[in-house]
Amino acid sequence: MRHPYMGKLILLAVLGAAMLQPIAAASAAATSATVQATAIQINPSPKPDAQKLENQVRSWMDELAKQPSFASWTGAEYTIEPLGPGTHAWYVIISISGKTVGYMIVNATANGGFELGEYGVGQRPLFDMQTLRLSLERQGVIPSRTASSTSPKAGQPAFQAERLYANGLVAAWRIVTADREVLYADAATGDILPTDDRLWKLAAAHVQQSDSFPVSAGVKSHVYRAYRGSSFDIYADLPWLTSPSVKLKQAEQLLKPIESDRPIRYVTELFDQSATFIWGITGFQQWSNHAVYLQLEEPDPEGNGPQYSRYIGLSLLSAFGRFYS
Repeated sequence: MRHPYMGKLILLAVLGAAMLQPIAAASAAATSATVQATAIQINPSPKPDAQKLENQVRSWMDELAKQPSFASWTGAEYTIEPLGPGTHAWYVIISISGKTVGYMIVNATANGGFELGEYGVGQRPLFDMQTLRLSLERQGVIPSRTASSTSPKAGQPAFQAERLYANGLVAAWRIVTADREVLYADAATGDILPTDDRLWKLAAAHVQQSDSFPVSAGVKSHVYRAYRGSSFDIYADLPWLTSPSVKLKQAEQLLKPIESDRPIRYVTELFDQSATFIWGITGFQQWSNHAVYLQLEEPDPEGNGPQYSRYIGLSLLSAFGRFYS
């Protein structure tokens, strides 16, 4: 059962394609799954680039920890892993005593710097293996761990998963099932996406951001304005069907209504317009270099309410979709 708040409309498709080398494997009999990726290890005398990355991650973490909703990040630990081929991005898992409390995606820039692609707070972040497993079981893609009679043979993984990330909207798991069926699953919810290898490559090749707004928080900037409102039923009204979208020219056209608790919905169509995504915008953070990250809440895949919040840049969202108030 899908939660009525902050939901997504995603079509189901069963797609076949050639198998790629996975970076993660999960066993149907296992109680947990481990993403197999080479973490960036910081040695006593680290390489300059690795040390620079760690310093930047810590700087952004410390700044976000000043916000009430990110207070759990104070003194937190973190793990940095390469994200996708070519090591142009990194997946940062933030934890306290082994318990996940948030994540960040850090992108490399052409001049050797870093961008804060997105970030979030909560127990089930982007690319969470437990969320993926529960979702695949619920959708019947893999057998439930309680259904031992239909589980794969001992030692045979129920599925293999590879993390793919082009940007905050084009992010997915590439799944290969035990019978070598290839599927794509949403990186946040684990819902099966109507895409295949060809459509994914097309989507990933056409990533863009609006030049009307700063792409990323600055390396030394701080959050100077923030607001976090309440969840609302995005389907109580359907303005994307009945009203024109906001003609966005300035960030204030969104920030002021959000601060007034006016419901704002974001709609985008991806994968050759075969999937429509709808989110409610429930808050924002504006950094001192004027970069704005909007808060999108993701529901718990078991339908128990929002489990974490994603913050994605306005420059990306405005380039890929439309806002409705």
